[in-house]
Amino acid sequence: MGLLSGFQDGFLFTSGKYFLYQGAYTSVPERPCLCDKCHSDSGCFHAHGRYTRWVKTLKHAVLTPVRVWRQRWLCLCCGRTMSNGTPDVLPYVPNCTLVILALLWAYLEGGKGIHKSIPQEFYDAAAPRTLARYVKRAQAVCLETQQAIREVLIEVRDPRPWDESFHQGLSPPESLTKRYRDSTSATILWRSLAILALGSKTLLATPSLLMARARHKAEQRKSRFLI
Repeated sequence: MGLLSGFQDGFLFTSGKYFLYQGAYTSVPERPCLCDKCHSDSGCFHAHGRYTRWVKTLKHAVLTPVRVWRQRWLCLCCGRTMSNGTPDVLPYVPNCTLVILALLWAYLEGGKGIHKSIPQEFYDAAAPRTLARYVKRAQAVCLETQQAIREVLIEVRDPRPWDESFHQGLSPPESLTKRYRDSTSATILWRSLAILALGSKTLLATPSLLMARARHKAEQRKSRFLI
């Protein structure tokens, strides 16, 4: 299945919300609803400055490093700070979620070990140890990821019946199940990404925008998305 063929551009270049300011991409700051430290959903935050950071994303299917602005917020409930910005940029992770998804898919679909699964065009994005860490974290939250993706696709395709929009009985490649003594989590993760790929193609929707919505849904449940 050619998942990556439809995954050309990161959220920065597809949402239409971001613009360059002082050499970095930014948008109108949005006050967070949930503190990622104390998990309070009071929405009580004060703006607490901002900063820039580098992140690798995709532009025309090419790995591209860009600078983005991050807004820092002070939570009035716990007194600690958090930051937000583009929804596909995770704290302390140098790659956007689209790049992470591409790396995960290359491993899950490729039938090779971690050290041989990174495509040449992504050599600058991750080392084998980084990919191994992504795979471990993604498998730990595979059910949450699948639930969020399915909910978003159901919302987008409504009122069309699910059976008319998506293929049924998605089965992972045999090479994936052979690599694990218990392949349950790897199979769920593969199926989650396959549903996202097929759904975005069937619904003519942009994958990075669907992932942003799915991550928002996961955060509302105070759970992680993808990794």
